[in-house]
Formats: sequence, structure tokens, C-alpha cells
Amino acid sequence: MNQDSTVQTGISRRTALRRGAVASLLLGLGVPAATGQVSAATKPELIEAMASQAGLSKADAKKALDGIIDATTKALKKGDRISLIGFGSFSISKRSARTGRNPQTGKEIQIAAKSVVQFDPSDELAAALDLIPGAGDVRRLGRSQRSRRTRGEVIDADRLAREAGLTKGSAERCLDAFNDVTTEALKKGDRISLIGFGSFSISKRSARTGRNPQTGDAVGSAGRKDVRFKAGAELSKAVN
Repeated sequence: MNQDSTVQTGISRRTALRRGAVASLLLGLGVPAATGQVSAATKPELIEAMASQAGLSKADAKKALDGIIDATTKALKKGDRISLIGFGSFSISKRSARTGRNPQTGKEIQIAAKSVVQFDPSDELAAALDLIPGAGDVRRLGRSQRSRRTRGEVIDADRLAREAGLTKGSAERCLDAFNDVTTEALKKGDRISLIGFGSFSISKRSARTGRNPQTGDAVGSAGRKDVRFKAGAELSKAVN
């Protein structure tokens, strides 16, 4: 891409170079640039990509990622909502004890109450991933509005610097690198796997026709996609 074409598309040269660097990093980690078979970025790969993107050592990138995971786990363990600036927020949803059925035998079984970790993408991440098609998904908009009204803890550069023992500048660069690398991976449909903490992936739902439960009339539901977070074993144990 030459300078003229960069200007014509309305993208700064700095932004174009940064996007190219992120794509190169993901290619170097074995994450395919083209859509197709889903690939998973592991924690060591994410650390390497963050370090290269931020221009820091892998040791500092590891401190930053561990700081994000530790702060999030501590907040959720207390039942608090916690937001990672520019990425999204984590919260706890309580599921009451209920009666279910054994999928193999069909017999009734008692399912214990459980705390489930939920993830709501930030407006920046939602826009980058084009999560709201067409006129928008009312359900997701409702969650986003509730998230903005709900106060909770925040992981910003100041907090990450304290948690990870980094300078504020290094912490800020690590946060930007985390957001850039994870966003680019999710845009291609790849899964990000952080063993013990959890995994991020894109969940897609095709357009379909349903029924209005009150009138019985057929109603159309537009296709939609969202970021799916599945808590890992260690995080699930910490919040239950």
C-alpha cells in the first residue's frame, strides 16, 4: 500500500502499519490470515504477540496478561463486575438449583446452584467485530445499556501497572496490544484459549423464523453473532 492509497482510504499510515504488524504477528504464531479452519491462540502465543506489538519483553507481557487474569478473577470471586478498558466486562450470573434429566438415562437429576461468568464486549470491540447486524440486535443493546449503568471495578493502565509491577507506559502499551491482537484473531473467527481462565470465540446464529408466543404469528429473527466466553476450570472453581 503506498502513501496515496493509505490517505484515500481515510486510514492513517500509523494505523495501517499497526494493522499490518498485528496480521504478521498472528501469521507468525500459526494463526491463518484467511477465514477457514478455526485456529486457537494459546497463552504463550498471545504473550509473544503482545510483546512484539508493544515493543516490550515477553516477561513484561506475561506480567501484564497475568495481572489482567488475576485482577479479573479476584473481582469475580467477590461477585463484582470488572471491565477491561476497550475490550469488555466480566460479571457473575447466578443459576438457581433445578431439576434436570440425565442425557443418557433420562432420569431426573438435581442440578446444584452455580455461578456462571458472563462476558459483555465493549462498544469498541462490538464495532470492530460487527456484532450488531443491520438495525441492531435489541437484546445485545439492552445488555450494553445495563453494563454502562452498572458500576464496578476497572482495569486501566494505572491499575495494571500496580498489579503487574510495570510502568504506566508499559502497562498502557500492553493493554493496547492485548486489545489489538485479540480483536484481530476474533475477527477471523479464531479462538483465544487461556488455560485455566477461559476461552473467547465468536458465536454465530443464522437468521430464522419463529413464532410470537402471544399471537402465534410468524416472526423473523435476523442472523447475529456475539463473543462467547467459556470460563476455564480454575476460574469456575474460584467463583463457586
